[in-house]
Amino acid sequence: MSTLAVSSALAIAVTGCGSSTDNTSTPSPSSSGAPAASASDAPKKLDPVELTWYYPQNKANPDLQLVNDAVNKITQEKINATIKLMPVDFGTYEQKLNTIVAANEVTDIIWTSNWLFKFDQNQKKGVFQPLDDLLKNQGQKLYKSLEEKFWNDAKLDGKIYAIPNYQISATRAGLVMQKRFVDKYKLDVSTIKKLEDLEPYLKQIKDNEPGIIPFGTQRGPYQGSLYNIDVKGPVYKNDTTFKVLPDVTTEMRANFKLMNSWYTKGYINKDAATIKAAADAYNKGTTAVWFDHTGKPGSEVEFKAANGGNDVVLVPLAKAVFSGAASTMNAISRTSKNPERAMMFLELVNTDKQLYNTLVYGIEGKHYTKTTGNFIKINQDAGYFTNTDWIFGSIINEYLPEGSPADKLEQTAKVNAEGEVSPLTGFVFNSEPVKTETANVKAVNDEYYQGLGSGTLDPEKYLPIYEEKLKKAGADVIVAERQKQLDAWLKANGKK
Repeated sequence: MSTLAVSSALAIAVTGCGSSTDNTSTPSPSSSGAPAASASDAPKKLDPVELTWYYPQNKANPDLQLVNDAVNKITQEKINATIKLMPVDFGTYEQKLNTIVAANEVTDIIWTSNWLFKFDQNQKKGVFQPLDDLLKNQGQKLYKSLEEKFWNDAKLDGKIYAIPNYQISATRAGLVMQKRFVDKYKLDVSTIKKLEDLEPYLKQIKDNEPGIIPFGTQRGPYQGSLYNIDVKGPVYKNDTTFKVLPDVTTEMRANFKLMNSWYTKGYINKDAATIKAAADAYNKGTTAVWFDHTGKPGSEVEFKAANGGNDVVLVPLAKAVFSGAASTMNAISRTSKNPERAMMFLELVNTDKQLYNTLVYGIEGKHYTKTTGNFIKINQDAGYFTNTDWIFGSIINEYLPEGSPADKLEQTAKVNAEGEVSPLTGFVFNSEPVKTETANVKAVNDEYYQGLGSGTLDPEKYLPIYEEKLKKAGADVIVAERQKQLDAWLKANGKK
């Protein structure tokens, strides 16, 4: 992609697209009549309100209240609202939010995704409010800031239910490797094309680096993009019949076998089946290699900060695939008593540089200092360190931590633009007809998948048990329902 093309892609991400070819999309808010109050209106027109915002975090920050006060100074001035930040550890976020929802607790903004506190499942439960009218009236600037393909990932049943956080939206599954060991053993990372190619290097680490874990993992390095699988089906990419794959594929069985081999040889962390978060596998700085599902530009800085300050090298194992925006979004709770102000706040978070960077990095002069240009130096020990810019809003607004590539935003736009787009984009499986089977299958996966995926359990013994329990739980029923819905979607969209 040319420099001009990349600049154009980034401009679209920042300013929004001028038209859409999606006939089912929501009309652009800019085409509506006279707008209602927005984030740019004078605060004197608005009554004061307090909004609560739940989102996940890596660890508790002692200066949270200090930062929260700084956030409120901005939001009170601009939308006459105070925000009560409610971060929850990643490991307990799902459980905490399920409890809040079950109790019908009044809250305003909830972070959601396709992998944690799942967007589609919770929308079907009525957890979130539809946002189309709010975007037209209080979020016009926010709506214009994203291309239509991002909004499509926030839609269910033709309506928008969440605000995507603009970031890398194309995954490049690969490896993260500590540079000190790559350099020491003169490893040519360009020779690593698949997981199996890594084994001789893992043996070197095991034999020569006492106290260092060769390969750190939590649930294993299985991802469909490594095996020519379109996860939106899931179907094989070259399958013109679009046959939905079972829960356990041939490729998954081979992956489980490889992981068990590595675990038996001592390459994998012994606690892989019990740790609560993927970062627990590498955050002590004693892991040589781990798997990264995303491969986003600039993540070297985040991984360096998360594993003891050690420099890392990223090694992609698959082509970039446009995975969409559903991996990180913020929704407005149906229990919110101030949805209009919540939308104004979300617009502000995604378009106001000062507010966004305060949430991500804290207070200038205490938690970070500006250096040159758009770069900053972060003080990780100063009391506020998130390392999760993608949680809060659009990264277009962010300062760049030292060590980030100067063209991080351009790289992000480039990968987003070049990522392979699935022919099944727009298909969303409705699990409601099989909600009992879905719950039963989840219980089986909770019991067995982490052990099998990490190699801790012997697949010769436990894989047949796992598959049999999946069958009894109704996995085949779910596949049949998914196939039924996919076939109907393909027919309705002229694809079959």
